[in-house]
Amino acid sequence: MKKIALPTRNGLIDDHFGHCEFYTIFTVDEENRISRTQVLPSPQGCGCKSDIASKLQADGVTVMLAIWGLVHWPNFQLVA
Repeated sequence: MKKIALPTRNGLIDDHFGHCEFYTIFTVDEENRISRTQVLPSPQGCGCKSDIASKLQADGVTVMLAIWGLVHWPNFQLVA
């Protein structure tokens, strides 16, 4: 089992990790299926200057994806 965190806003991946609205955390089982989805509000201010990485780690997150270049996928939606 692993947990993967993505920066999100309005149900979409947010291309600005530090200013996202939420962190969506996917728990992935041994068969690579999403078994649980959690939404964690982003801290006030710039997330990259907060302790969000340690909070995510304490929640068991082992992978944190920061997406660059979403201009190519502006309507990519998260599906759980």
